[in-house]
Amino acid sequence: MKINRISVPAEILVYSTFAVILTIGMREISPILTTVFFSIFVALILTPPVRWVKRKGIPGALGVLLVILLLTLFISVFGAVIVGAAIQIGNQLPNYQSQLIEILDELLPYLPSTEELSLQSVFRGIASLAVSLMVSVLNGLINAGTTVGIIIVTAAFLLLGVAGAQEKTEQKAEEQLVFESRLNKFGKGLIEFIVIRTEVNFATAIGITVILLIGGIDFAVFWGVMAFFLGYIPYIGLALTTIPPAFFGLIQYGLIGALAVIIAISIVNALTENVIFPSLAGKGLKLSPAIVFLSLLYWNYVLGATGMLLATPLTMVLKIILESFEETRWLARLMGPVGNEAESKESAGQEEEN
Repeated sequence: MKINRISVPAEILVYSTFAVILTIGMREISPILTTVFFSIFVALILTPPVRWVKRKGIPGALGVLLVILLLTLFISVFGAVIVGAAIQIGNQLPNYQSQLIEILDELLPYLPSTEELSLQSVFRGIASLAVSLMVSVLNGLINAGTTVGIIIVTAAFLLLGVAGAQEKTEQKAEEQLVFESRLNKFGKGLIEFIVIRTEVNFATAIGITVILLIGGIDFAVFWGVMAFFLGYIPYIGLALTTIPPAFFGLIQYGLIGALAVIIAISIVNALTENVIFPSLAGKGLKLSPAIVFLSLLYWNYVLGATGMLLATPLTMVLKIILESFEETRWLARLMGPVGNEAESKESAGQEEEN
């Protein structure tokens, strides 16, 4: 007796319905998911240091505590810079707003105006909007301390679990070994991507900070720190990194200063993204620009603004999972850039030989 298989349209409908339900469910619990995802990524990044400390003879729990303390110290230094700069900017915002309005008033005589639409009111509205957005961003940064603390504690417990799992030496079945091999490959690929992205962001932040310090832009170190974090957002991160320093360049030096800041930051970003990142990552970790852009939209919808920070790592997680199974490897190739298919087949062949 033959059993009829489900038709392709029905299969697509089932999978689409499941994806929609999953998306709605994740959006409803987005605050919890955001904390969990950040905690997992932090734990993955800190796993190599914990293993290195353990190889030096420090017990698992003590090694995790040492690494977490170093991470807390690192975040505290960054937090002090961010909070200090945010408070100073908040105190000086009325002065900056008045200076911006004066600059706009000087430009208005050279711009056309009509009775129906006053460019003066438009520019004043834009100035007020820019200042209010900056205030909301600064308040969000200051209020993020509690969430960061929860993420650190959760990551510590995850690292304790990893350290405890390493000490178990029970015999495993062959299927369990295969699953563990795939899990290790998944973790290594994700760690490699996040570490490389972090190194590139650090180089970008250093370059931007140095240039802004040379140019005498206010709060140059703060804008460098922001460039480090915003570098995790593809495409949009560059614009978000450029706008605030350009705003201060406009206030301090006029239009020429703002243009110089935009050009300098664009040059630094072009060097790091087109020279440093390809040399570190090669072509194996790249995603199609269309996939990256769609992932930004999707994860922003699901997790909110923080979803843009997690969009690329989460999409890389999906790609690594798809590459781990032969049935879905073709989907992983579609997620890669054009012209990368041959290299993917070659790497797959090498893995089979190993």
